[in-house]
Amino acid sequence: MSQLRAARDLRAFLRRHGSRTAGSAAVVVESLQLIVPTDCLAVSAWDPAARRHRTLATSYPGTDTSFFDDEWHHDPLFQLPLRRREPVRIGDLTAGERHGAVFDRVIDPAGFRDGVTQCLYASDGRYVGMVNANSQHAGTLDDDVVHLLDLVSPDLAAAIDPVPAPSPLTARLADGGVGGGGAEGFLLAADGTTRPLSPGARPDLVAALPPLGGLSDGTTHLVVGDAVIAVDTARSGDGTVVLHREVPPPDGLTARELHVLALVAEGHSNIRIGQRCGISARTVATHVEHILRKTGARNRAEAASRAARLRLVVGA
Repeated sequence: MSQLRAARDLRAFLRRHGSRTAGSAAVVVESLQLIVPTDCLAVSAWDPAARRHRTLATSYPGTDTSFFDDEWHHDPLFQLPLRRREPVRIGDLTAGERHGAVFDRVIDPAGFRDGVTQCLYASDGRYVGMVNANSQHAGTLDDDVVHLLDLVSPDLAAAIDPVPAPSPLTARLADGGVGGGGAEGFLLAADGTTRPLSPGARPDLVAALPPLGGLSDGTTHLVVGDAVIAVDTARSGDGTVVLHREVPPPDGLTARELHVLALVAEGHSNIRIGQRCGISARTVATHVEHILRKTGARNRAEAASRAARLRLVVGA
């Protein structure tokens, strides 16, 4: 099997199984040694609470593993791969840099003549772990090997990261029939232009929403006529991804009750709400009673709080 094919297979395995279990981590180390042909290799996760590494799988002796877990990150040389965010080999070091604890404790006693450390980072920039590998043969870790290790590093990092990667909002988009199902949506650029991302996209909804620049990521409930549309927004570069789908009215409220609730949240009196909705103040009072009962709110202030949590907006 070629090293490139092994790298592709490893990335696929990591995306399916991760590497935090002992069995998966052992498979990962075996697969990595097809890509990085060395005598010893270890994958370690960083424990930020304990401020130490925890080796997930290794082919090093126990004393070397203890060094990598408890001491390697204190060695000044460790700052090189940590700072560069790329694999650093013994051959990348100057003669004056080839000394210190890692040489005294691991490299020189074992007679290693080549080696590499690759620090692993989550997509949000957090340091999550490392790969260490050493060989007793010089020149084992050529540029092609280093590039392949760099290639699989993002997947390794994601696999050992204890924080699950969030699913992107766009993963829920309808695809025009290729995969079937999904939400509708569009991309709103910073200049106000829109680009449909699905067959049923409704860029016209922008006019009914508050300025998207002032919205935090999350779901807004937009009442349009008798329909309730859940609108999800998330920043994407300089623009905003907007997904929308029709949903049942929250709390079993009718469209009219949602209209009244939105106006209650704005602080209007029953008389003013009646004027806005074209109904009597007594009818408004009845709607408010229904709203309190259905939402479980004890008073208008609690009902207004519920409207705020729903991010309730009534379209024109």
